[in-house]
Amino acid sequence: MLVVFVSALGAELIGVEKIVGAFLAGLAVNSAIGNGPVKEKVVFVGSVLFIPIFFVDLGLLINIPAFISSLGAIKVTIAIVLGLVGSKFGAALLAKLAYRYSWREMIVMWSLSLPQVAATLAATLVGYRVGLLTEDILNSVIVLMLVTATGGPLLTARSAIGLTVPDAIAPPVIALDLNEEPEAEPVVVVPVYNPDTEQYLIELAALLVKPHSSGRVMPLAITNPHTQMMDAPQLRHALQRSQRLLNRASEICEQFGVASDPILRIDDAIAQGIIHASREQNASFIVLGWGRTSGFRARAFGNLIDSVLWAAHCPVAVSRLLAAPSTIRRILVPIENMTQDALRSVRFAEALADTNQAQITLLHVADRHLSPVRLAWLEISLIC
Repeated sequence: MLVVFVSALGAELIGVEKIVGAFLAGLAVNSAIGNGPVKEKVVFVGSVLFIPIFFVDLGLLINIPAFISSLGAIKVTIAIVLGLVGSKFGAALLAKLAYRYSWREMIVMWSLSLPQVAATLAATLVGYRVGLLTEDILNSVIVLMLVTATGGPLLTARSAIGLTVPDAIAPPVIALDLNEEPEAEPVVVVPVYNPDTEQYLIELAALLVKPHSSGRVMPLAITNPHTQMMDAPQLRHALQRSQRLLNRASEICEQFGVASDPILRIDDAIAQGIIHASREQNASFIVLGWGRTSGFRARAFGNLIDSVLWAAHCPVAVSRLLAAPSTIRRILVPIENMTQDALRSVRFAEALADTNQAQITLLHVADRHLSPVRLAWLEISLIC
């Protein structure tokens, strides 16, 4: 945010519109932050704060009587709208001829390129403010934005559902080896904090480890000192509470006949402690309890689960267990596409089903307008 503000101020100092400086800073920031929790929060703040402010500011600039009167001289508006729509259609037609696309594919490509909002509106606003464009042009561009931003998605929704994979071209098949050998010594880390949910979490981890004679469950209790004094009474009481949780977790592991290796850790950040401990112990799995997300801070900047999911080196299972895991008899696994992430979900369900003798159902919700070839490929992918 500081980079964007400084760039906007710097652009104004050198005589360039602030919005241009902020736009260029946004391009630089997007390439720098990459994919991760920071990008998610930047997009969130921009979507809920700055984009609405921009449109409100634009709306305050519009002179409603002048806007209505300019629509009376509708020739300029029609020329701008038809010019944009026609040029996009011409570009899509040239691509169709060059790459031998079908008419439906060309229409989809044309509809996807139609919407003109951010860059067009920003450029027009800058031109209007510096006096290069008249108020009639600004109003015409607003009409263009409304027409293309509304018509483009509607046209895409109607034309894209009819796209089919040619029979001569086989859909790409992802080779998924469900019989891949597991690790020699699976290690499942289970952070424990709430005594009410500890029982089921440890049971779930024990069920995953039980088929492997050398597997271990590592209950992890992280104590936040809230002070720099290691001899503070508050820290001593917190450590005693954590130790009781670990002792209880070890008893549950003994009941299921699996080895346990409790870990007591002092750390200022709970999520960071979970991530570091899992990496240090070379964990093959992390089992987390589902915590309720509440408050503005958790919704805007993420909670503990978000932080662990972003930074963990191994798969993470987030569970909200209403009954003992040993009573699970039917497992439903929704699958959107047969990818490596979907494979991890299937393997997790398989490990739990093998222990409980449960039934696994793979669920894929397909569009009813899909072609028979595509539907057949999806069925084969789920069966294999």
